[in-house]
Amino acid sequence: MHKFVRNSLLFLPVAVIGYLLLLALLGDLGWVRTAITQMGNTGHICSRVKDIRNYHNVEVLFLGSSHAYRTFDTRFYQANGISCFNLGSSNQTPIQTYALLQDYLDSLNPERVVFEVHQDILNNDGVESAVDLLANTPLTPANFRMAMHFKNMKVFNTLLYSFYNQKICHRLEHFVEDSVIEQSAYVPGGYVETHTKSFVRKRYPRRNITIRPEQLTALNKCLNLLKQRHIPYLLVEVQDAEQLRKTILNHPWFEQQMSQLGPYRYKILPMTDTVHFSNSNHLFKPGIEMFNIDFLNDYDSIFSSITNN
Repeated sequence: MHKFVRNSLLFLPVAVIGYLLLLALLGDLGWVRTAITQMGNTGHICSRVKDIRNYHNVEVLFLGSSHAYRTFDTRFYQANGISCFNLGSSNQTPIQTYALLQDYLDSLNPERVVFEVHQDILNNDGVESAVDLLANTPLTPANFRMAMHFKNMKVFNTLLYSFYNQKICHRLEHFVEDSVIEQSAYVPGGYVETHTKSFVRKRYPRRNITIRPEQLTALNKCLNLLKQRHIPYLLVEVQDAEQLRKTILNHPWFEQQMSQLGPYRYKILPMTDTVHFSNSNHLFKPGIEMFNIDFLNDYDSIFSSITNN
C-alpha cells in the first residue's frame, strides 16, 4: 500500500504535465482544433470587447444574447443622438453577463441599461457562452470565477488552454478577428448585421418553459449591481417568429417572473415570419428596423417612468 501511494504521488505530476502539454498541442494544431480553442466566430465577442476602449460614458448599454447583438442596431440609436454600446454575446446567460459587467461596467459607465431576456436563454446551462468568453476575451478574475462555477470539463479545458494561449503565447492581444464571418458583419459599437436569411417553416412541439435557478440567481446579481450603481435598467424580450412563439404554453408565467424583477417590456409587433425573421428566433432586416423604430418612439417615456430601487 505504501508503495502504491508513493508511485501514485510520483506519477501525478507527470500526468498533469502530460495533460497540459497535450491540451496545448491539440489546441495549436489547426486540423484538430475545436471550438474550445478557436478564436473568432460569428458572435464577434472578440472584436466587441476590444472595441470597448473606444466607448466611454455611453447613454445606453445593451446586454444579452444574440437576440440583443442582432437586434439593437447601435447605428440607429447613434444616428438619433443616443450614444450606446452593445455588449451582447452568443447564448449569453446572466452568468456570463455578470462577469462582463464586473469587467466592463466601469469603463462603459452607462446612464441606462437595456437587458435582453429570453426564456430559452434563462433555461440554458451557459456552457457554450462560457467557452466563447474564455476563448475570445481576456482572462480576468471575473472570467475565472465564472468558469469555476460550471464544474464542467469543456469549460475547464477551455480555461486551461486560454491561459496558455493568452498568458504564455500572448496570441489574443495580437489576434485580429475578421469583420465578416459567415455573412455576419461586426459593426463598431457591438451590433452584428446578418446578411443571410435562413427562415424555414417548421412545426415546433408545444411546451412549457422554465427558468434555471442558477440563472435567476445570476440575473438578480446583475440587477443588484446596477441598482448599487443607481443605473436604471429595462428588461426587454424580443419577440420570436409566430411559428415558435405560439408553441409556448405558459409565456404569461414568464412575463410575470420578469415583471417581478423590474421594468419589463414585451411587445408583439405586426410582423410576418417569412418577411421579418431570419430564423424562428432572430429578426431579419425589416423586423430589426420595425423593432428599433418602435422602441425608439417609446424610449423617452419608458425611461422617464423608470425608477429602480
